[in-house]
Amino acid sequence: MKLKGVNPIEQHIEKIVLGIVMILLLAVLSMQFVTRPNDIDVGNRKVAPDQVYAVLEGQANQLQSQLTDLNPALPDFKSVDLVERYNQAFESASGGAIKLSSALGRGVDVVGASDGGAWAAPEIATGPIEALRVPVTSKPVAASLWATLDPFVPAVVPEYEQFIPATQPFDFPSVTIEAVFNGKDLEAALLGKGESQTAIPRRFWSVTGLAILGFEAQRQELMSDGSWGNAEPIVTPPHTPMPTNALDQEAGLLDLAALVTTAAGVVDEVARPTFPPTIAGEPWSPPSERVASGSYSESTRISRLTRQLDRARAELDRLNNAPAGNPPPSPKGRTRDPLPLIPNTNARDRDRLEKRIKDIEDQLKELGVDTASTGKSRRTRTSRTDIRSVLEEEAVDLWAHDLGVKPGATYRYRTRVVVNNPLFRKSSELDPDDAAQQALTQDPFARGAWSDWSDPVVVGAREYFFVTGAEADTGLGATAPKATVELYKMFYGHYRRSTFSASPGDELAGSVRMSGELLHFDQTVIDPDEAAQVVVRLNENEENVDLPEGVTVLSNRMRINLGVFVLDIYAGQSVQETGLGQSVVPMQIVLRDATGSVIVRSDLRDESSPAYALASQSAASASSNPLRAPGESPISPAAALFERAEP
Repeated sequence: MKLKGVNPIEQHIEKIVLGIVMILLLAVLSMQFVTRPNDIDVGNRKVAPDQVYAVLEGQANQLQSQLTDLNPALPDFKSVDLVERYNQAFESASGGAIKLSSALGRGVDVVGASDGGAWAAPEIATGPIEALRVPVTSKPVAASLWATLDPFVPAVVPEYEQFIPATQPFDFPSVTIEAVFNGKDLEAALLGKGESQTAIPRRFWSVTGLAILGFEAQRQELMSDGSWGNAEPIVTPPHTPMPTNALDQEAGLLDLAALVTTAAGVVDEVARPTFPPTIAGEPWSPPSERVASGSYSESTRISRLTRQLDRARAELDRLNNAPAGNPPPSPKGRTRDPLPLIPNTNARDRDRLEKRIKDIEDQLKELGVDTASTGKSRRTRTSRTDIRSVLEEEAVDLWAHDLGVKPGATYRYRTRVVVNNPLFRKSSELDPDDAAQQALTQDPFARGAWSDWSDPVVVGAREYFFVTGAEADTGLGATAPKATVELYKMFYGHYRRSTFSASPGDELAGSVRMSGELLHFDQTVIDPDEAAQVVVRLNENEENVDLPEGVTVLSNRMRINLGVFVLDIYAGQSVQETGLGQSVVPMQIVLRDATGSVIVRSDLRDESSPAYALASQSAASASSNPLRAPGESPISPAAALFERAEP
């Protein structure tokens, strides 16, 4: 039956509701089985509830394997150059002075209040800063020396082969140049007390300090026409400590500060490098000790002897307290393979120094100096880190060795000192718009002006002949003209002399017998310690010393043949005064040398020449200088600290 007054929706409302409920039920069922709403977040993924524990177990095992991994993978990181950051920060740092925004109160006139008794500090200069003017050294003293290189040295330092013959004995010539530097004058230059020198602000150099980083020398050779050749640098022995070689072009202020500290700690090796080890010839000594003492005033002699005594005592103290272990690291932390060293010879060095100290003390006593108190006023270094500043020293002895000399040549030398530049990398502290001011900050080193030239020094030739007397033909046939000639040849560290009479037509040739044991060492068979023991036993005059394998005795006879012939002998035309107030006529000897050239020599001129004095003194001392034991190290411990930087 049809209901009246009821619309269709009202009639079917229960069906509509039931349909909606069914649709919702179907939607819920679809979401449950299609979209997985019950999944759980585990890390960065979703998993079903029944798989959660399996996933967590896998992650736990992975963490456990990482904890027990002995070689885990390291994360990438960016390297930071702290030195470069420091240098950049220093370059960009403001150099302006810090100023208060307002005064803290009224100023006080200290000088006026004290009636002028207070010291008025000088005002700080605000003008342009000048480059440091390093004081000049004293006039150098140079002395030549022939000696025989320790035969075990070339095996350790092959660079020595360019200075020695191909076979033993390894005789070589050298010149040592010595000068004195005043550290107090350097301090005066820093403070602006020198002539026309502007003060350099203390903050520029007070922290790093100043140190001697080099002692440079140049030489000139005397030409045949009497003029001097071009100035050229000397050739120093291999492995001479040279701090100026240790910085490259990219070095910063921190590198220079480290170099200054290192060089100041080994100043003895830098300022006064050791001479190459030798076994024969005159023992090496500083040129000032080889110059005739009569050329010095008494006060100068005392000053020089006192410094020599200080050095000898300090060196003996260093040997007696030589630290064990490796030398300090190089300035920039660079490492290198250690160079092979010849066995330690401290005992022999100590004996040599003790004798040297005794000799200097005796000389000072003769001059009226109390050697017991000599040097007591000087502060003694207690360790390598106890560094005495060069600014404290009134007289710093410096020397350098020149192995690049030619036998028979004459040279003169000049020197200068190198210190660290206190303006290096201080560009932010100077006027940025002044190119000249900025240029002062580029060079890490400050060099002094060149000194005066030294007196000429003669390097002995390998062979000499000198006419020491002559008699002319009287014309009566009673005597033939003849000349007394002395021949010299360098062998085993000394000149060997042969004297004979020659007439026109004779060749200058002769033989000489040499005293002492002249040994040849085979470095491939015997080691330095064994060789040293043999030399010591021979010097102690032990009987029946059996030479071990590797040591042989050289012939004690040597032939000298210069290829020179006497052509004529006659009396000269001039009269010459002798030192005794007598008048003599010098004899003239005409000769032809090995090249075919004709030369004329005078007996008086030959005997008064520096070369004759050098050769005759060496020959006279040959028998009194015994062979020295080999085995001294040819490499300074400080050499590795200043290895040459890559260009």
